[in-house]
Amino acid sequence: MGAPLAWISPAAVDTMLYDDPLGSMPDFGLALLRPKAKGKRNLTADLARAKLQPSRPVDAAWGPDGLWPITCTTSRVVPAPGVALEPDALEQIFHSYDAKIKPHQKLLAVVLTMRFAHDWQAADILSLVGAYALQHLALERRLTSMTVVHSPGDELSARRPHAHCIVLARVHRASGWAELHRDLTAKDAQTSFQREWQGFHEAWAPQFRGR
Repeated sequence: MGAPLAWISPAAVDTMLYDDPLGSMPDFGLALLRPKAKGKRNLTADLARAKLQPSRPVDAAWGPDGLWPITCTTSRVVPAPGVALEPDALEQIFHSYDAKIKPHQKLLAVVLTMRFAHDWQAADILSLVGAYALQHLALERRLTSMTVVHSPGDELSARRPHAHCIVLARVHRASGWAELHRDLTAKDAQTSFQREWQGFHEAWAPQFRGR
């Protein structure tokens, strides 16, 4: 069995991120992962694993390969087109990215959070957010991302189901990790992505509601 890594609780994740610069919105959130927060170094692999493990995995879930056990409801990686990655190689994607972090790099990733009504199925949330990630992040911007769906009701919480879309901040080309994408570093990033998601949601969500 691979040695279990220290679990990162949801509360600990919050200390890694700079949340909602313009204030939280009811159905959408944007948070920034910077190289350091509160004096500690951040890594995208830690953020990704934390989102994939909203509840602590049992030690026995760690196999001999050391791959991360997953306790979230469901997840999906959407890589930029043409990159040399195995889509399900979660650890490879984030560890390779962290290995290329530059000393002057001021942004590691952005987390987009999309919240849904209680009657939304997890598979539909993943399909809708995954389609957004494919169209607007991968194809339009050449950004690699991972969508993680959480169902708080499974842990007796009244919070709504939601998806976290972890967007790696560097453009992903066939040659490797490149420049920071200007849309993620822009001062109006939160407003721009909120409007983009809202427009996508309004156009496509009705297709999941029996129309």
